Amino acid sequence: MVPNPLSSLVFVFFLNAFIPIYPCLAFTDPNDEFSIFASDIVSFHGDYSPPSPLPPAPPPHPPSLSCQGGLGGIGSLDTVCKLDSSLNFTDDVYIEGNGTLDILPGVVLNCPIGGCSILINMTKDFSLGQNATIIAGTVAVTAYNVSLSVGSVINVTGLAGDPPPQTSGTPSGVQGAGEDHGGRGASCVLDNTKLPDDVWGGDAYSWSHLQEPWSNGSKGGTTSKEENYGGEGGGRIGFDVTS
Repeated sequence: MVPNPLSSLVFVFFLNAFIPIYPCLAFTDPNDEFSIFASDIVSFHGDYSPPSPLPPAPPPHPPSLSCQGGLGGIGSLDTVCKLDSSLNFTDDVYIEGNGTLDILPGVVLNCPIGGCSILINMTKDFSLGQNATIIAGTVAVTAYNVSLSVGSVINVTGLAGDPPPQTSGTPSGVQGAGEDHGGRGASCVLDNTKLPDDVWGGDAYSWSHLQEPWSNGSKGGTTSKEENYGGEGGGRIGFDVTS
């Protein structure tokens, strides 16, 4: 059968007229990651908003101390390690093992430097004996079981490290305003020319992580230009009990 030249001409004309008007309908694969159909840029459900950035990776911890050589204890962190003497540290401490760590009664692990961390990660058990104490800016314990005896203390008072980079959290001026954390710090109006709504404490930060807070406290305000009377921010205490 001989093709009809007129019908071929009409088909070619139709194809050429169709492509410039709807090029994406003709050639775009909706499963293609570069397709405008798969892109949020052209959306019928509102303005484009970029995806949230990934949270920053946790900072690397130092190598683990050993039970006998690093901590002066008895035994092994992969079986049972018993600490029977107090220790003073001047830098971050990391303790890890497959066994149990027992801090015996009266023992003090002390790192009284702002931001200093004592991190303990034991596969089995961790115990803090009677009247034993840990002092540091951050104390974090991961263990299958955790026991805190009568009189034991974990103290992070005034030893906070840096707050998140978005804010200092410390109020400005000399109103003696409160520092903040999950919400604005409090402040009293000492200037009759200002309204209460115009006087604030420290900027809020970490409000989006209140369900799992892990930010340092911030410094309080002062009442003097010559002296800084603001209290230091509190540190962090965390337990991850896996049993």
